[in-house]
Amino acid sequence: MEAGRNQDQESCFIFSKLAPSQWADYFLNVTNTDSDLELLAKEIEVVKPKVRENFFMLSSEEEDAVKRKILLIHLLESLGLAYHFEKEIEETLKHAFEKMEDLINGENDLYTISIMFRAFRTYGHNMPSDVFNRFKGNDGKFKECMIEDVKGLLSFYEAVHFGTTTDHILDEALSFSVDHLEQLASGLRESPPHVLKHVQNALYIPQHRKTQVLVAKEYISFYEQEEDRDDTLLKLAKLNFKFLRLHYIYELKTVIMWWKGLDHVQNLPLGIRERTIESWFSTLMIYFEPKFSLGRIMTAKFVLATTCVDDFCDTYGSVPEVESLVDCLERWDPDYMENCQSLIMKTTFKLVMYLFKEFEEVMKLHGRSFALENVIEEQFKIFARSELEHLKWARTGHVPNFDEYVETGGAAAGTYSTIACSIMGLEETGKKIDFEWLISRPNVVRFIAKKTRLMDDIMDFEEDMNSGYSANALNYYMKQHGVTKEEAIREIQKMVGDVNKSINEECLKPTNVSRSVLMVALNFGRMVDVLCTSDDVYNHRGGKLKEYLIALLVDPIHL
Repeated sequence: MEAGRNQDQESCFIFSKLAPSQWADYFLNVTNTDSDLELLAKEIEVVKPKVRENFFMLSSEEEDAVKRKILLIHLLESLGLAYHFEKEIEETLKHAFEKMEDLINGENDLYTISIMFRAFRTYGHNMPSDVFNRFKGNDGKFKECMIEDVKGLLSFYEAVHFGTTTDHILDEALSFSVDHLEQLASGLRESPPHVLKHVQNALYIPQHRKTQVLVAKEYISFYEQEEDRDDTLLKLAKLNFKFLRLHYIYELKTVIMWWKGLDHVQNLPLGIRERTIESWFSTLMIYFEPKFSLGRIMTAKFVLATTCVDDFCDTYGSVPEVESLVDCLERWDPDYMENCQSLIMKTTFKLVMYLFKEFEEVMKLHGRSFALENVIEEQFKIFARSELEHLKWARTGHVPNFDEYVETGGAAAGTYSTIACSIMGLEETGKKIDFEWLISRPNVVRFIAKKTRLMDDIMDFEEDMNSGYSANALNYYMKQHGVTKEEAIREIQKMVGDVNKSINEECLKPTNVSRSVLMVALNFGRMVDVLCTSDDVYNHRGGKLKEYLIALLVDPIHL
């Protein structure tokens, strides 16, 4: 920025530049062919029936057999295989839940009870949390002997993250399990290396808060070292992941080449031109199944566009410039582009119009233009308006009510617009009723939007303050309540914990939308956990982003 510019006319914020990425060129040079995909697909179809026969053909009447099925469902979820057996899983859990009292009667194995609790709640069945009272002693505390069962204790820890606002016993359980697992993770207690790593991964982000594809990669590495593993199941998991990897590399190449082929992006600052990998990775965390490949590609492009708008509003644009961009977006008319006040804003508007024109052609082929015209465009406009409002607050030094900021902040963080685009990417699965559900601002999405704003602002606080950008939840909470940064962080982290409980609560209520649509919203929240836990994954190319990309797309998988 040039010194001496009028801050009412030009952006006065100073943001760190994003280092150039080497990943794009790396993935463009990875070779894979359609025949590789076809071969893996055939191998998967050979092994799948064996898994189905070995497990789902077990009796549904014998209690032990039903429990074994539920334990298998947990393995399928953890290994990234559940989407292959959706019908069998839903039917098994539906029938099992009807006889839940008989199943848990006299069952005192911590691992089994914890897995049942997780499986039922994952699929919307409200297994009561008082089932864990059986693990308390006469003093009302959890029995110390539980700590000897590492497998059970870890599953117990994972189970408590399905708690709601009324599951008070799970608050006790979290404290108990974390205290003992941290001793294990720090090496104070001896355990096999693969178990130690598994515990450390869970303490960093529990499975329920982590995206499915990352869970699958970590769990495959853990499961293959377990002595009681099922080798047929492990083989299917590895074949499946290799198949997914080929899909992902194809998608990455598609997004990278599309972005490189846009002539007008050369007018963008370097930091914005370098987000293809991060945008695709974010989308992968919303849905990872191969049938949503087109949806991932479309949503990755959409995330690129929202990133551009967000960066321009936060970093490069003055209030008048951003107002001109938002005005053009409100009119949604390509011919109005000349009213944008700067080359960067014109480029941004042109990019958005180009992208939505491309979306329009795809949606027409699927007979679903209503989704684009009535939902995605409107949500994008709301996102842009929220960005402008936050910029004005930051520029004028206005301190809004904390709750007011958080409410508008969910839209500014792109929660609603990205979820809308992701539902569009479900193709035939996402129906008109699903978009109407999203427009109604259901509680579960409102809670996810709040979580997004809070976690993102904790992560960005130091950079925002150093750059002079005051529109930040942590900053506003400190000013409103007169507390220190450390006190504000503790309170906001508590809010995030409460929001997670509220999200869990909503997932146990009846809904008229499909599980696929609900999972898009929930996985958006999980994406936020991955991006915002201790390391700004989206904006920092080293650290966790590099670790995740290597694990998902580079490290060999040996059959």
